[in-house]
Amino acid sequence: MPLTVRQRSIHNKNGAKRAASFNKGKRRPSEGDYIVTNAPTDLRSISYPGGAAALSLLLTARIISAIWNHISDCDETYNYWEPLHYLVYGHGLQTWEYSPIYAIRSYMPLFLFAVPARILSYILNPVSIFYVLRIGLAVHTAAAEFMFYKAVCHEFGVHVGRLWLAMTLPAAGLFSSSTAMLPSAWSNAIVSGAIACWWRKRYQSAVFLTAVTSLLSWPFTALLGIPIAIDMLVLKRKFKEFFTWSFLSLIIILVPTVLVDAWYYGRLVIAPWNIVAYNIFTEHGPDLYGVEPWTYYIVNGFLNFNIVWVLALSSPILLLACTVLSSKSTSRASFCTPYWLDLMPLGLWLVIFMLQQHKEERFIYPVYSLIILAGAIGLDCVQKMSFAVGTELFRWRREREKRHYLSYTGTIMVLFVGVAGLAGLSRITALYTNYQGSLTILHNLPATETEKVVCYGKEWYRSPSSFHLPSGYKMRIIQSEFNGQMPAPYADTQNASRLIHPYLNDQNKGDNSTYYKPKECHYLVDSDLSKPSKLQPAYHKDPNWEVVATASILNAERSNRILRAFYIPFLTSKSCVYGNMYLLKNKSL
Repeated sequence: MPLTVRQRSIHNKNGAKRAASFNKGKRRPSEGDYIVTNAPTDLRSISYPGGAAALSLLLTARIISAIWNHISDCDETYNYWEPLHYLVYGHGLQTWEYSPIYAIRSYMPLFLFAVPARILSYILNPVSIFYVLRIGLAVHTAAAEFMFYKAVCHEFGVHVGRLWLAMTLPAAGLFSSSTAMLPSAWSNAIVSGAIACWWRKRYQSAVFLTAVTSLLSWPFTALLGIPIAIDMLVLKRKFKEFFTWSFLSLIIILVPTVLVDAWYYGRLVIAPWNIVAYNIFTEHGPDLYGVEPWTYYIVNGFLNFNIVWVLALSSPILLLACTVLSSKSTSRASFCTPYWLDLMPLGLWLVIFMLQQHKEERFIYPVYSLIILAGAIGLDCVQKMSFAVGTELFRWRREREKRHYLSYTGTIMVLFVGVAGLAGLSRITALYTNYQGSLTILHNLPATETEKVVCYGKEWYRSPSSFHLPSGYKMRIIQSEFNGQMPAPYADTQNASRLIHPYLNDQNKGDNSTYYKPKECHYLVDSDLSKPSKLQPAYHKDPNWEVVATASILNAERSNRILRAFYIPFLTSKSCVYGNMYLLKNKSL
């Protein structure tokens, strides 16, 4: 918020006193001293969202995601929502990752969701609990982003802070990830909090949150704690604080995690280690699923962040160019961490994951806030360079020392932020328009007092989870052209999570014994997006099946690649082809 006349007067007086104190050598400058004595007069009136406004904006954006975001990754459905449904209601679908033989997923984070969900199950139906949990994720993410925003303003200045906030709110990537039931999505929030604590010199909290994301969420995010360790051990020499809090965090987090997993798996397991060992020390682990070329993340990053992604990738070059043009433009207070260390988590993460053969969008979730920060820094550099060039070409030199670069480059900021915002909203609208039907079609199921089965075949990867089924329904999968391993139902016993099933393997080998027979399904979800085959007949045209409801769904193969990715009024509807998803009722049952 702009400073009032009285506040400005107080700042000026304090600034003058502190400047005199500096000259006498009585004490070293503090963070507040730097902000007061080094800011140009016109910069002190810069407008930026205060705490309440920023938090309100972030909460609004994330709650919108909780309500209208679809499930874009089947791993979210089968590896998290389904086992969570089992913990709450006693039935759901189980993947090989939760087999006691492999145990590469921990039940601990799901247990933390299951406790409130179980309580709510006495007063709410499953789909309501689904959205309540999503809103909980939205609040968790918004709180972490608020911490990150305040830390960015502290570490990089309020201008970079407001750029980050303006680019974060409409970002399609964060719309998709902020309320996803995925460890990598939780890690984005936890990592944001850890880095915020690091920049604010709250080292104990930074170490603890790094341990939380590594042991409770996704072990690979420990890599993002390397810059914190470098700062504490090499630059600040805080050996005792680092090792003490690392040990305490290990005990506080790992002990209850091992106990919870031992209860559900029926044996002692350390799930965080198991997933690391599977992906690093087995020949098939990293390459069995989702092998993509190195360009995958380049394209995916542009879809989720548009020009912000370009600015983020260019930020090291832009920072170097800024330094060459004017070393003063990149100078920072002594309490700030060096730029190279600030941006190391992002660079480290992108390099490592771009080199991996197995690539998925969710793998980049943990650094989404850092991507936007790098984009904000890049735009700030563009403004500074524009001002530096302008002082030479447009004779601004007389004003160069008196005026701030923001006074001349506001148009550039508005242009970039406006384009990024419109592109982000366009992408969000496209995602909602193209795929929302898969999340809502099950809401047309009628209430039942007897147990009934809803089956998925070729559209198995679009299932929104058993939480979208009314009470009394169970989800099953029938055979399709996909010949890989499919999830199977948890056994109807009290110790179902401890049972070892021979059909669950870590080789992605399908087993026909896990499939349900179509004639035994009370309801079936089908679509007309692909050509019928022996294993994938057009059930919606079969007279034995009655159409209960339909929902439109994008036919990606027959749609324009650009206009299906970004919604443009009038053009998208003309260039994209939509098919139907069908909720079918078995007449014979």
